[in-house]
Amino acid sequence: MRSLRILLITLVAALGLTVAPTAAAQQISTPERTQIAVHFDGGHTVATGNAGEQRPILSLSKLHLGYWVLHHGSQADKNRVQHMIAVSDDTIASELDDRYPQAIPDVIRDFGLHQTTYSGYWGSSHTSAHDAARFISAIRHDPVAHPVIDGMRYAAPVAADGYRQDFGTAVLSGAQGTKFGWSNNRDIHATVTIGPGWVAAANTYGSAAAHTADVRAAAGVLGSSVPGAPAAPSVPGSSGGTVTSGELLDRASCIDPLGSSQHLPQDIPVPGEVAQFVPAC
Repeated sequence: MRSLRILLITLVAALGLTVAPTAAAQQISTPERTQIAVHFDGGHTVATGNAGEQRPILSLSKLHLGYWVLHHGSQADKNRVQHMIAVSDDTIASELDDRYPQAIPDVIRDFGLHQTTYSGYWGSSHTSAHDAARFISAIRHDPVAHPVIDGMRYAAPVAADGYRQDFGTAVLSGAQGTKFGWSNNRDIHATVTIGPGWVAAANTYGSAAAHTADVRAAAGVLGSSVPGAPAAPSVPGSSGGTVTSGELLDRASCIDPLGSSQHLPQDIPVPGEVAQFVPAC
């Protein structure tokens, strides 16, 4: 019975930690050249103050284009989407953009991406780090969108134009897939990455090295920016982490044979330093 009380007290304490911070985004600092936004499952956000600023969308627009094609395009074109994302193929993007000029505007409208605009050409439009993270968060569990997400998961080390795809938010610990973008003269870089319970997006007026350096520097503060948030992305070697209340209940099911806690929320993020006090079966 004492163990059960510990379990219930832990979950109540975690709930108290997580309710208050959800009202507004927590801010982190980077050089002005870079904007970063991290959207967690459940509504937490951590971002730089400029994360809503419109910047060149670069190849991140291929995500919008690919998503629309998967829902509305021909089967032949649907079959090209994953490759377009994985190698960031400009030729495929231009052909699909010409064939389906309504694609990107429709996605912008349907997902309420108010910081994203379409110029009439996929490569010269604009978006924000917030909108990039918001869009991928919205589609990552859509079964129709699997080729888009798989294109991110299996991004080629080298893109179709010979540029390396190994920078930015892709360096975050727990990264499961990334879409990379860069300007023709390599002076602007953008990335959006999916991770366990989060999506991170960033854009830098600068080199790939500068983009990566700013992401790495910001990652050091992400874990402490949102008390009780799901495990935040970090650079390898950082500490911290959380478990959900559902995982904690499963782990301690033997101390609650009557199911006293079955009606508790299953998605409360519980900090690791709190969860350690719950005995496991």
